[in-house]
Amino acid sequence: MTDLETRLREVVLAEPPLGFDPDEVVTKAAKRQRNRRATVATVLVTLGLAGAAIVALRPSAPPPPAATPPPTYLPPVIIVKPPQQPRTPLEQRTLDHLKEALPAVLPGLRKILLGNFYSMGGELHPDELTTMVSFVDHEGKGHSFNLGLSGKLTVARNMIPVAQVCGSHQAAGCEKLPDGSTVVVSSNSAVHYRVDGTAVDFTDVGKIYPDDAPVLGLPAGPGLAPFEEDSVFDERQMIALVTDPGFAAQ
Repeated sequence: MTDLETRLREVVLAEPPLGFDPDEVVTKAAKRQRNRRATVATVLVTLGLAGAAIVALRPSAPPPPAATPPPTYLPPVIIVKPPQQPRTPLEQRTLDHLKEALPAVLPGLRKILLGNFYSMGGELHPDELTTMVSFVDHEGKGHSFNLGLSGKLTVARNMIPVAQVCGSHQAAGCEKLPDGSTVVVSSNSAVHYRVDGTAVDFTDVGKIYPDDAPVLGLPAGPGLAPFEEDSVFDERQMIALVTDPGFAAQ
């Protein structure tokens, strides 16, 4: 190596001036980064507090109204007319079931008067059984209805066949039930044609006979009094009575 090369290697070239302090630049950059993070955090906290305030100020939906409990009634006073002759097993069974079925179908009854059973008999009504039931409803009004149980012979000889009543296309008021039987309902009556050939019918009489009114604590007047034109039974209640298996002609 020559002396010139040696001298050249020993020369230290001075760096040109940068015009700024690198350490200062690094320090300022770090500071700006810290300030930026603090600002973002502050914004997020502010937004979170604002959202919470909006949720807190927003009115909550009112709770659903509580279901109104059904009215409670005292059990009705049940009065049974003394029979003119010993009751048959079918009559006694029907009487006992009326005591349970009627308050369940028509709640709120105050008094129930169960009358005697009768049958027109003869060739057209050989196995028919009918009774009249009178009662005082929850408003203190009097009503009566007839409940009839018809055996196979009475249905065959004295009742219009259900196919003729309803026709091939179910007429208004006719309803086919899942067991194959048919219910025919009008404004104040219902008949259940059962699959065994028997029938149960209900007719809302809508009046209290004078002899029965005092027994029920109602004023007796001349003729049939008091008289209620509007039936207290709706279609559902009439169907419930005639389709009740506790009422059967056999």
